[in-house]
Amino acid sequence: MTVLLVSSAPDRSSYDKVAGIVDLVADRPAGLVLHAASELPDGTVQIVDVWESAEHADAFGRDRIFPAFAAAGVLEQMTSQPPPVAHPTIDVVR
Repeated sequence: MTVLLVSSAPDRSSYDKVAGIVDLVADRPAGLVLHAASELPDGTVQIVDVWESAEHADAFGRDRIFPAFAAAGVLEQMTSQPPPVAHPTIDVVR
């Protein structure tokens, strides 16, 4: 079952640092269906990912995102954000 994961970054700079390390284009993670990010009027960045399964999303967080937070020097800042919210998807158009 696919999973919609909604998370946030406190600001564009933090998002860009982590995105540069993770580089989804050059090294697309297994199970990623879609990634989108948008800077909101308050400066936060909302992130929406669709994964083939919760297991794929969990593995990406464990193996790539948390190490990237640490490498970018934003681990504390990023983990102080509300935790991601996961929802089973009922429809995905590819």
